[in-house]
Amino acid sequence: MQRNLALSLSTALLIGLSFAPLPLGFLSYVALIPFLLLLNDLSLKESFRWGYITGFFISSFTIYWIVFPTSFGVIAALLVHSLYYAIFAILYHHIIRVSQSIALIAVPFLWTAIEYIRSLGELGFPWVSLGYTQSYYTSLIQYVEYTSVYGVSFWVCIINVCLFYMYLKRDKNVHLTIGAASLLLLFLVPLLFKVNNTGYGQDPAKKVRVAIIQGNIDPYQKWEKENRERSFFIYDSLSTAVGKDNVDLIIWPETATPAYLLRSRQKLPWVTGLVEKLNTPIFTGTPDYEWIDKINYKSYNSITLIDKKEGPFDVYSKMRLVPFGERIPYQDFFFFIKILLSKFNLGEGNFSPGDSLKLFQIKLRQNSGKKIEIGGVICFESIFPEFVGTMVKKGAEIIVILTNDGWYKRTGAPYQHAQMAVFRAIENRIDIARCANTGISMTIDKFGTIRKETGIFEKAVIIDEIETRNRLTFFTKHGHVFANVVSIAALLILIFTYFFETYLIDDKNNSTARKTN
Repeated sequence: MQRNLALSLSTALLIGLSFAPLPLGFLSYVALIPFLLLLNDLSLKESFRWGYITGFFISSFTIYWIVFPTSFGVIAALLVHSLYYAIFAILYHHIIRVSQSIALIAVPFLWTAIEYIRSLGELGFPWVSLGYTQSYYTSLIQYVEYTSVYGVSFWVCIINVCLFYMYLKRDKNVHLTIGAASLLLLFLVPLLFKVNNTGYGQDPAKKVRVAIIQGNIDPYQKWEKENRERSFFIYDSLSTAVGKDNVDLIIWPETATPAYLLRSRQKLPWVTGLVEKLNTPIFTGTPDYEWIDKINYKSYNSITLIDKKEGPFDVYSKMRLVPFGERIPYQDFFFFIKILLSKFNLGEGNFSPGDSLKLFQIKLRQNSGKKIEIGGVICFESIFPEFVGTMVKKGAEIIVILTNDGWYKRTGAPYQHAQMAVFRAIENRIDIARCANTGISMTIDKFGTIRKETGIFEKAVIIDEIETRNRLTFFTKHGHVFANVVSIAALLILIFTYFFETYLIDDKNNSTARKTN
């Protein structure tokens, strides 16, 4: 029991320390080894139990911060998220009964497939994907323009398997040599990929000068009556300091306006007046709503581009909502769930999802008034590779991420969320401007290099010049080909081992029957 607990905690601790803000992503290279040692000699029931316990520890170390905006949500997240590790454990148990060698080969396929499945549907929550531990090592992750983040998860798993194999065969020099050579290749190939891309992006691109405004306003207090005016004053003063005609776009964060801006007779003229004074459009997050009938309405977490004195203004409403934090999953299919859970604290609110992507157009000062298409991504949406990829494929030339990570206070969440944007930039070879209410705001180039960034919980303004993209990547055009191939391979391994195990059992029974006769 003590040994199992120590191994379980070791994997959870190593995974937890591998993520931002600590630059210790290399710990993930050995993080799975204690877990694999733990699962080596367990029964099916014990595998499930210890897989779930390990998953609970991992979840507690990595996504504990969900407790701040929603007490019920953190319970749901821990219970559901832990289940994926239990599923891995029982699948690994099934394969290792047939062959330990096949089980080791299967680890990267099973782990990556489960990570990918974990991102799907309204419960989708791909936050703790192993690939994200490598966000500080951009020279090693340039190939994600083909594989997305799941290719890096697969890579990290292979490193763990190689090291685990070397541990198991530590008394045999030949196997140690094979393992060491494999590790060398695993690090050499990504670095060569980086070298082969040194000339990428040299074609002329349009320059976009942006001003990112970080207001640093406490999200728990800004909706209080006495604080609503203060929010507008802060964003007004910080934007005014940018100056007239100095940038192509001013960016405010998610729900920057503590009012239904597009419906407000007082606050909308304030913002349009600021746009007119600065002669610069403002891209801002704002809550919005629409009436269904005289009694019922839908509320949205939206963004809008204020680019003229009078509306209508283009609006995009968030499509991927935080499960249990912004919306009860599957409530449209199981209405009783909404009734049952309506009494719990669900944090930010119960929003409705938007129904379609929307791109925004702005004119550039430096390019004779040429227009470009902007893709606006709201907070949680930025952790889904395929979501951002679809927006780029639709025609976005730069990506603007608006977020409010102030809900999670001084935990690892704001840092982890910010680092995920590095992957979105490389996957689509697109520059990103990220505007966060309390930090971290940043600009990122198409190689994942962070050009400028703010601290956390400070008022700040970033002015930077980013470039429009000049081609579509394999991932942008084709989506999760790698993740799907890996998932199919994992399924085939499971099917093969199932029939092979059945054959062995039948053969053993037949042999026993012949001896008896």
